[in-house]
Amino acid sequence: MIPPQLNEALGYSIYRVNLLFRRELIQALSEYGITPEQWQIQSLLWASKDPLNQREIVQDTLKDKHTVSRIINRMVRDGWVTKTISSKDKRVTKIALTEKSRSLREKMQTTLFTHFKSIFDQFGMEEHDRMLNLLKKLRKILGDDSI
Repeated sequence: MIPPQLNEALGYSIYRVNLLFRRELIQALSEYGITPEQWQIQSLLWASKDPLNQREIVQDTLKDKHTVSRIINRMVRDGWVTKTISSKDKRVTKIALTEKSRSLREKMQTTLFTHFKSIFDQFGMEEHDRMLNLLKKLRKILGDDSI
């Protein structure tokens, strides 16, 4: 049982929400055989018109370069992305989506939307927007330059 004082701690609640949300992501993504971390990288690539280099992915995911490298290698193995050496700079590895990833984008996004709809429908639009704005503000305060 969680002590009452922890339930009143904002940091503890944020951490618990993170764990619970990740659990929901795992469940929703299970039919695709992709992890939340892989989905995060895939989403970055979907949102970018060009391939990304590993340094950009490290910055955007807030993960260390070794972790990102392992995730990308598994994604290459599973056919989600390809890795190529940049023709402009041989030190740079470009990460691009495969046809498999591009073709499943809409279906995967629909699956996630459907899975999380029942959760977020419990909030009114005003609450949803307020929560999103507060989270963005907190991210900015914590040094997230992507906002």
